Order: sequence, then C-alpha cells, then structure tokens
Amino acid sequence: MKKCLLCILVILCFYYSAFSQSVTPRLKGRIVDVNTKTPIDFADVLLYVEGDDNPSAHVLPDLNGQFFVNDLKNGEYSLLIRLVGYDVYSRTGLVFTSTSPLLDLGVIQMKPLEVGLAEVEVVAQKKQIVYKLDKKVIEASSNLLSSGGTAVDILENTPSIRVDAEGEVTFRGSSGFAVYVDGKPSVFSGTQALEQIPSGHIENIEIITTPSARHDTEGDVGIINIIIKRHTQNGLSGMVNLTGSTVLSRGIDFLVSKQTKALRWYVGGMWNDNLRKSDFNQQKTTILNDTSTMSHSDGPRESNNFNYSLKTGWMYSFPKTTLNLDLEGGYGGRTRSGDLDYEEERRVDETIFEKGDYFSRDEYDLHETYYLGTTGFAHKFDDRGHNLTGSFYLKYGGDALEYFQSDLFDKNDKRQQGHRAWEDEHRWTVRGNLDYVYPYRETGKLETGYQYFSYLEDGDYSMQFWDPAKQEFYWREDIYNTFYFQRGIHSLYALVADSYQTFDFQIGLRGEYARTVLRSSIEGANRIKNHYNLFPSVHLGYTFPNDHHILASYSHRTTRPQLFYMEPYITYRDYYSAEIGNPDIRPEYIDSYELNYKKNIGLHTVSATVFHRSRQDKIERLRVPYEAGVTLDSMANVGHDYSTGMELSAQMQLTSRWNLNINGSFYHYKVENEIKSTGGTNEKSTNYEIALNNAFDAGKYTRIQFDGNFVGPSVTTQGRTDAFWYVNLAVRQQLLNRRLTATLAFRDVFNSARYVSTISTSNLESVTRIRPNYPLISLTLSYTFNNYKSKITQSKTDHDLFEGTNH
Repeated sequence: MKKCLLCILVILCFYYSAFSQSVTPRLKGRIVDVNTKTPIDFADVLLYVEGDDNPSAHVLPDLNGQFFVNDLKNGEYSLLIRLVGYDVYSRTGLVFTSTSPLLDLGVIQMKPLEVGLAEVEVVAQKKQIVYKLDKKVIEASSNLLSSGGTAVDILENTPSIRVDAEGEVTFRGSSGFAVYVDGKPSVFSGTQALEQIPSGHIENIEIITTPSARHDTEGDVGIINIIIKRHTQNGLSGMVNLTGSTVLSRGIDFLVSKQTKALRWYVGGMWNDNLRKSDFNQQKTTILNDTSTMSHSDGPRESNNFNYSLKTGWMYSFPKTTLNLDLEGGYGGRTRSGDLDYEEERRVDETIFEKGDYFSRDEYDLHETYYLGTTGFAHKFDDRGHNLTGSFYLKYGGDALEYFQSDLFDKNDKRQQGHRAWEDEHRWTVRGNLDYVYPYRETGKLETGYQYFSYLEDGDYSMQFWDPAKQEFYWREDIYNTFYFQRGIHSLYALVADSYQTFDFQIGLRGEYARTVLRSSIEGANRIKNHYNLFPSVHLGYTFPNDHHILASYSHRTTRPQLFYMEPYITYRDYYSAEIGNPDIRPEYIDSYELNYKKNIGLHTVSATVFHRSRQDKIERLRVPYEAGVTLDSMANVGHDYSTGMELSAQMQLTSRWNLNINGSFYHYKVENEIKSTGGTNEKSTNYEIALNNAFDAGKYTRIQFDGNFVGPSVTTQGRTDAFWYVNLAVRQQLLNRRLTATLAFRDVFNSARYVSTISTSNLESVTRIRPNYPLISLTLSYTFNNYKSKITQSKTDHDLFEGTNH
C-alpha cells in the first residue's frame, strides 16, 4: 500500500510539473439533446480525412457531453456524430494547419428521430459494449433473450460473468460485487438485486471493475451500476411489458413519464414472479467420530424471486439548478421449496445400525416490505462542467422475515422429524453525499466529496423442533437469540483527471473510517470494530494512431463482512444442512489491475482485457460434519486467492443482416488455504468460458438470435464444479408499426445443461447434480406509446437454469 501511495504522489508531482503547460486539443465540442438540452455521452464522434473511408479519430464524449480530439495531422476533415435514435450529424470542410488555433464547435444539438427507437432498432443496433476510461457500459438493447427477464439476463453475455445452478451471479470467480441503481444502493444486494429489476426498465448497465476513488470501496470485483430509462422527449410516453414461461414465471411491468421544458415526472410498477425449477440429486457421506452417515436425496426443487412494487419520481430544472425526488415502495424476496425422496443409513465399522426411507420436505421464505426515498440537487456554476451535487437516500425494511421449515415424513406420510425457524428483523439504510467538480482547464478537472453510509439491522431468531413422542413442535429456548448490527462509514475522496494530447489519466485517493457494532444475546458474541483505510485508484488511457486504444487501471478495495457472515448462532437451510456465522471474521482487501486494448475496424470492434486480482483474507463458506448426517456451513477467512486472465470480445457486422458478438474469458485461479483443519487444500484451476451471440434480421420487422454458451470448470478450497454447455434461441416480431413487440425465447434448446458440484474432505464427501426443467420457453409482449425509447433486448446467455446448488 505504501508503494502504491508513493507512486501516486510521484505521478501527481510529474503531472503538475510537466502537464500544467500541456498542449490544448485541436478540436472540441459539446453534444446535447435538441429538446431537453441534456448532455449526450455515448455518441460516436468520428473524423475522416477527405477521400478516406476509415476514421482518423474516434472519441466518445464525457458525462457532460464534451469531447476533445488531439493529435490531428494537418489537412481537411469531415465530422460525423452518430447515436442510435438520433439523426446523424455531419459537417465538412474542417481544415487544420500548423498555425490553426483550437477549433471550438460549441454546442452541437442532436435531433431525436421522429419515430421511436423501437422503430429503427432492427436496422440500427447499438454496440453491445462501450469502453470508457473507468468502466464498461453494457447496452440493454444488445440481448433479445433478456426480454421479460432481469438485469441478470442482460449481463450474462458479458465476459467472465457466470451464473451457477441456483442463479447466483459471480464475476471473475467472485460474488463480491456491489449493485447500484442510478448511482444509489439497490433495494436488495448481490444477485437478488439484479433479479428484481426488469430488463424492460434498464437503459444500460455500467460494469466498473476497478472503481475510482469516487466510488464506494465495497465489492472485491467492483460495482454493477444499473441505469434506468429516462424519457427525454417532450410529452407523455410509456411502455408495458408482459411475460410468462413454461415453468410458470410471470410478470408485468409498466413505466409512464411526462417531460416538459422544465418538469419531468414518472410512475412505474412491477409484479414479477421469477420461478426456477430443477431436478435435484445429492449423495453425501459424513464421518463424525466413529459414525459414518450416507444419504441420498432425489426430487424436484423450486424457487421464486419475487417483487411487487410501485415507484414515482419528480424532477424540476431551474436555469442553473435541478431538484429531484424519487419514492418507491414494495414487497419482495425469495421463496424456495423441495419435495425429495430421502434415504439414509448409518454405520460403525461397516456395520449398519440404522436405516431409513423418508420424504424430505422443506420450505424457505425470505421477504420484506420496503419503503425508500431519494432527494437530491445538482447545481451548475457554468457550462464547463463546474458543478455541485448532493443527495440523501433513506430505506426502511419492515416486517422482514427469514422463515425456514424442514420435515422428514415416513412412507405413510407421518412426520418423524422436523423443525421451524424464524428470523424477524427491521432494517434501516441511510446514505448521503456531497460532490464537487471543478474544471481547472479545458481537459482537466478536480473532483472531491464526502459520503456517509449507515446500515442497521435489529431482530431476533427463534426455533421449534418436532417431538415425536408428543407429536408436536416445541420451542428451543437454548437457541433463541436477539441481535443488533450497525455499520457506519464516513468517506472523503479527491480525484484529478486530465488529458494531454493522446494521453488521458485519472488519479484518486479515498479515505474511510468504518465502525461496526454487533450485539447478541449469546454470551461473548458482542463486537465493536473500527477500521481506518486509504484506497487509491489510477486510470490511464492512450490512443495510438489508426484508432488503437489502451486503458490501464489499478484499484484497491475491500469486502466488509455482512451480518449473515457474522451471526454467531446456528440456522438451518434444510434438515441436514445447518449454518453459523463468525463474529471474528475479518474484511477482505483486494488489489485489482487491468490493461485493456480496443480497436475499431470500420463497423467492427475488437477488445482484449488482461487482469490480475489478489485478495487477502478471502472469505469462503466451509462445510464440516456437525451431527450424524448433518453438515454445518461456517464463514471463515481461508487465506489468499489470485485471479489472472484475459477477456476477449469481438463485435462484428458480418453482413447487413447478420451481427456476431463473441465474448470469451480465460483465467487462472489459485487459492492458498490457511485452514487445514476443515480438509481444505491449496487449489488452482484454469477457468474458461465462451459465448457466441448471433443476431439475424430475417425481415424488416423480424429478428432471430441464436446463442451458444460453454462454461468451464471451477474450484474452491473444498471441491470443484464441472463444466457445462447449452444453446438458446429467440425470435422477435414487431407489430402495429413497431409499437408492439413479441419475443419468443427457448433456453437450453438441446437439454444439455447439467450442474455437477463435488466437495471432498477427510470427513465429508458430497456430489450434487442438478438438471433444469425442460423445456424452458418464455413469451414476452412489449408495447410502447408516444415515442417511448423502448429497449427491446436481444439475447441471454442464461446460466440461471438450475435450482438447489446450496444444498
């Protein structure tokens, strides 16, 4: 860390001594929407030498819509600015000589097309991935199969994104990512947050793998920020999406908004039941003292991620200041159930002393009623990007409950064993920030700000067990527990960004003070922890001649233990799977490095990213025998792990009607285990994945998408997960002058997806096999009115086919 800070200081000193007198760019401008005057930051800005069809320069605007072009040779150029949904802007006769001053084009106003985006999308597609200096932007419109789906479906064509058999998302081998919506923390966390946001509401998704000092430091592999659609044209517009599937997933969502010159408001809502059904098979052997227990579970499992919510928002723009207010309320969570045939035998020295044949039935319900509000302001001191912004976020989760029930019945359907558990809690989340941006010259700016975050959870845990003699449940007073958890984080950051001819950089430093309080009625479990940390970040970019781009970045981050990592009491997932937290678990600290290369070749784009991530005090779930036939999962800092690899992406327009996207990743993963007592070992693996996304325009109103996906094997300190593959097919038909769109999706066409996970230690052997229900076919209908910018998504590399991996 000291070396990193020293390097940053050296770079800053070099910058102020060498770059303060740097050469200004040769061409600049600012792009805005002609109606709303809002900045446009995703347009392609291209400069062509007269008579040459290949662009001499290709840049993207910043968040304020400003663009700068450096290192132009003398000559005459033509300018082309393009963005799907807008008329193309062109200008010829731009002449540069050795004596030419900076050419300022001023404000360039882009005019939206008279027809909606939905009406031109068949013949004009956005790029699947747009690369910025500190993030990748995934266009929601690049994936047909995500129609009627969620944010998970949009992300799954992204290199190194993996979804396991229970739908849990990992990125570069880690589930430690933070989820934000429009820059604010999501209602839920992790995979659950991604599954609660309908794809029809999403404009694009930002993947920030090496976040700058501006961002929160939580999430070892970075931040996933979901940008919600905003209608920007004057008038009333709206959209409605309706979806259903053969596994009885169903959902409806809507979004209506009105925009005037100064005022915008919106109302939206959703009713979403995202079901997942699988056939589950598990063979398990546990050894405790001199007793070995062998069990076999087989049968169907089902889960449902649900969310029923309404939201509304209001924004008013004064000449220099904008005010906004957003409100949302809803009921969401996840249920899971299983109805399995369960066989068990116990033996000592190869002698069987007990044998049983049962029905195993379990239910799990995690839900909350939530209310949240956000208010904020943005003040512009001028049009150069000098601004001050602030926001306050408050969320309350009431009636939050985690309920579990597990029973064993004999073949006469009489309960033999069982238990029930309740975890009742209340949750408060508070977040406030104040951010200041000062552009000290044309290409340079200084950012600084303060942020506060607080999460509080208060509740109790109780449990009942079945008494076979009395044929009734009884309370386990020895298990009852109350808990209180609060974490507060104060953050200050500073960041400087600038450009020097073809070189761009962004350097920042963030300081955080975090205080964590855990109280429990369990003796000796109370903890108060204070952490002071510095988190540097560096982002560098360079553009070579002929439109070659290289981006390099470094970020230092942390993953702080959540409450369920620290809960010092035993909970049950099913009758033979228990869990316990660890109040002494330590935060993870992560160093991430990336080098990205990008090249535009006409209408094609190729990119490659080399990355390395090292993680100290890796947190992992360990499984050990607890009682005869029962395993106990606990959280522990198992040691260190390292990921080094490459991501490759190619976006090609092979013909006027055929677009091909290829995404692949290859990385080496190594775990250095420091806890040998649980049977864990040092492990390493070579992980690889590839996804091919073919989109064909079969007609003016028809598109077909065909995806192939291969997911390679992976390892943990206790076992491995086998490779699997599958193929998806989708057809989209536009009707009623492209206002109505129907998308039919068939996932895992050849019924090839199989999930196999193995755990092997000195006292535990477990093999879990999961096969998703077949066929899995969904139909989505989307309707837009009054020119709403609908995003009809394209294809989903959907690994979320299985249910039951945590069992």
